Amino acid sequence: MLNIPSDFVAYVLTAMDKKNVIMVISGPAGSGKNTVAERLMEEFKNVKRVVTSTSRPPRKGEKDGIDYHFLSPSEFESAIKNGDFYEYAKVHGRYYGTSRREISENLKNGRDLILIIDVQGAESWRKIASENPEISDRLSTIFIAPDSVEELRARLRGRATETDDDIERRMKTAESELKQADRFDWKINSASKDEDYAALRKIYLHIKS
Repeated sequence: MLNIPSDFVAYVLTAMDKKNVIMVISGPAGSGKNTVAERLMEEFKNVKRVVTSTSRPPRKGEKDGIDYHFLSPSEFESAIKNGDFYEYAKVHGRYYGTSRREISENLKNGRDLILIIDVQGAESWRKIASENPEISDRLSTIFIAPDSVEELRARLRGRATETDDDIERRMKTAESELKQADRFDWKINSASKDEDYAALRKIYLHIKS
């Protein structure tokens, strides 16, 4: 269930530069959304990924504050009670959320922001935007859709980071997420990594123009 603190908008707007954009990038696990987002940030130094907070433990090679802000379940629940998140959700038994500080500090520094979040998180930002024109003017939602469910399963197996049970659970989630693709402002039909990046790059330049 999503929860959005009602007072967060006033907190953010004072930090916003009119030229800032916020891009929400969603897609099933294994769709390649992290890969294309990283390439965009490499090319355009003013673009920064918003680091999401999570209660899941880090995978091999992941670093706190870079890949995620890793919190224990109890720490995350305390942060929820303190109203520290703009939005949060529980996915596959783990909490994920976007912190107030993470957004506000980057906007103060004039950054364009990327939020790599799930479909539930994207819906929460649509709600935020629908209630606040200042945010709506900056927000674009982008969905990366795999070529097929079979291709998505192959990608997840290729990552070798999930068990078979985890993969099948993610596949069920993916089927539900794919049904929401048309709710996004932009949809990238995933092909090769280069083609996916070219599509994201074109979208970014369009919304900045």
